[in-house]
Formats: sequence, structure tokens, C-alpha cells
Amino acid sequence: MKAAKTEFPFKWPFPPRPKAQRPRRGKGVGGSAAPFTRKAMLADVVLVIFWGASIPGLMWLGAAGGF
Repeated sequence: MKAAKTEFPFKWPFPPRPKAQRPRRGKGVGGSAAPFTRKAMLADVVLVIFWGASIPGLMWLGAAGGF
């Protein structure tokens, strides 16, 4: 006896996604495909370092304050 394979159009509880259309040649997804600038990448790195240092820093301050 074979098990019936049921194909669902989506995974519950998430609604189905519309079919993605391939962008035409020469055009980006949003109409403009600007690459990341060095300034934007540097800002991202600084934000990651800041958030990565703030969590242990806040934990240290909490431990020092007796929380």
C-alpha cells in the first residue's frame, strides 16, 4: 500500500507566497541595483560591534550594581 503524497500550496500557518518573477536583464529587483557603498558597509560593521559590546557591558553593569 502506497502512502499518498499530499502537496500543500503553503506551510501552515504562513500564507502562500506569490510566484516570484525573474527580473529582466539589466534591471534590478527594485528598479535600481545600486551596490553597497563602503560607507554603508562601515556603518553596518560599527553597529554590529556596538551591539556586540553593549550586551556584555550591560550585563557587567548589572552584576556590578547587584541586580
